[in-house]
Amino acid sequence: MKTRKEFLEAVMKMANLKDLKQADDAARAVISLTKLIIGEELSQKIADVSPPDLRQGWESIRAAQEDLFPRDERLFETGETDEELERERQWKITSES
Repeated sequence: MKTRKEFLEAVMKMANLKDLKQADDAARAVISLTKLIIGEELSQKIADVSPPDLRQGWESIRAAQEDLFPRDERLFETGETDEELERERQWKITSES
């Protein structure tokens, strides 16, 4: 895979998307979040080893801003959200009554 078009066609097929625009939107979102997770140094290494057209696409996408995506810390700690835990607690209270 050497071009952005080939990459987007693969994304479109793998994600069952209807067109390249949807594939581009999905790829940009995932790459932006990936860059946030991996950091600038690793992001640059990926760009350095990518074919020119893919490198240009990679470099054109900015890393997501962490504060734009509120994290549910409980989800990271337990695998459940506060809402799921509350629902489970309410169910136990109801079933014990």
